[in-house]
Amino acid sequence: MLKPSDLDPKALRLQAARRARSAIERDFIAREVEQRMAERLDLIRHKPTVIADIGCGRAAGQPALSARYPQATYLGVDLSQAALRHAQRASAPASMLARAGRWLSQAGGALVGRGDVQPSSGGPPLFVAADTHRLPLRNSSDDLIWSNLAWHGFADPLAVVAEWQRVVRPDGLLMFSAFGVDSMRDLIGPQAGIVSFPDMHDIGDALVHAGFAEPVMDAERMNLGYRRAEDLIAELRTALGGNPVTARRGALLGRKAHQGWIEALEARRGADGLIPVVLEIIQGHAWCPARKRLPEGLAHITFTARATGPSSERQPPGAG
Repeated sequence: MLKPSDLDPKALRLQAARRARSAIERDFIAREVEQRMAERLDLIRHKPTVIADIGCGRAAGQPALSARYPQATYLGVDLSQAALRHAQRASAPASMLARAGRWLSQAGGALVGRGDVQPSSGGPPLFVAADTHRLPLRNSSDDLIWSNLAWHGFADPLAVVAEWQRVVRPDGLLMFSAFGVDSMRDLIGPQAGIVSFPDMHDIGDALVHAGFAEPVMDAERMNLGYRRAEDLIAELRTALGGNPVTARRGALLGRKAHQGWIEALEARRGADGLIPVVLEIIQGHAWCPARKRLPEGLAHITFTARATGPSSERQPPGAG
């Protein structure tokens, strides 16, 4: 069963900003998983008009999604304003910003939603700095919710799933990926600072509980090999963003502890000369029913017109 994680919201924001400043070539894991997600879209018939990319980072996936669905408006949502500034410069010419001016403002170079966001279809890419637990999006405003490897940064996954269900339109699609519970179990030492990862079946249960229909979940192993322990550490820190748990160490590890971790990783080097890392990648999608579940305490009411027979005319007294 999914439960709120012991994550520090402040640390999540700081690490999201740090991830935005990292070298883009260290983004291999996210890009590889994203490509695998996109291949699954080939098997799904869906024509969204608004795509919400939750935890988009620098929106590296935006060009592919926009090319696949040219009729749709891409809306990138992330905690990091630094990441969104990068995405904005790469994707949205300054002349396009006026179109979004009625509900967006420019703060520190990143676009921040004001109130309920309702992007129109077919427009330029838009970016909103927001907490994924409280999306500044209107109810039933998005046809496709897309989220690539952002799950481990959700302090309360159940709240996030409830938000996804709130903002997706009836007959809309949710598609996401996440690190699974067996990811990186073979890494040695507390220096790894690895957060806990969800079980695939718990995610499926949470989707059904939130009101999604027909969830399809599966997991695959991604076997990676690194020639240098330092490269392994750097890439995993980019993929995970760091260790945001509330009970993390209050001080940096010393040089001796770090060297001990390097030596432990080196001891795992295989006959091929590579240090192995195994990732469990969860891939999932689900649909929003045509008759969408309403918030707690509300219910659908249907009025049906009753068919009546021909009325008989009454003659007034003395008539005829």
